[in-house]
Amino acid sequence: MNITLRPSNNLNEETVRRIKVQVENVFHCPTAIIKDFNHLSHAYNIQRKQYLASKLIKSLIGNTKVKNEKVIGIVDVDLYSPHLNFVFGEADYFSSTAIMSLYRLRQEYYGQPADEDLLIARACKEIIHELGHTLGLQHCSNPECVMYFSNALADTDRKESYFCENCRPKFRI
Repeated sequence: MNITLRPSNNLNEETVRRIKVQVENVFHCPTAIIKDFNHLSHAYNIQRKQYLASKLIKSLIGNTKVKNEKVIGIVDVDLYSPHLNFVFGEADYFSSTAIMSLYRLRQEYYGQPADEDLLIARACKEIIHELGHTLGLQHCSNPECVMYFSNALADTDRKESYFCENCRPKFRI
């Protein structure tokens, strides 16, 4: 398996590099960064003032991928999915492609001082979660498992950055 992180150009390179290192530590596979994901405006919903996650995934799918490659776009915009107020990320199992946003993972969104280490920890949990979906995993009922559904930031903060003993054997690589 190979993982490709495709951050938008406006993201801090050091932040993306730190995320890459943590993703490699969890999945133990080659992880590349290709900074070319910049055309987001087509997914913007002016009424909601948010970006539709599934449209961004479709634009990521359009690029050529190698066999067994998992692709995850990383953006810093507010994402949503139909019937949900917002999402931290979303994945498409069939294309092995996902999207994740830093927007609501930042302390600044909640009126708090910036905390880069906390942002990295949260981002890694959400990326690992979305990559888990590309591997065929569903949501887990264990609130400490990385595959637990984060309905709020507190859920992300509570869960760990690894798969529980029930989810780990279910990988489909």
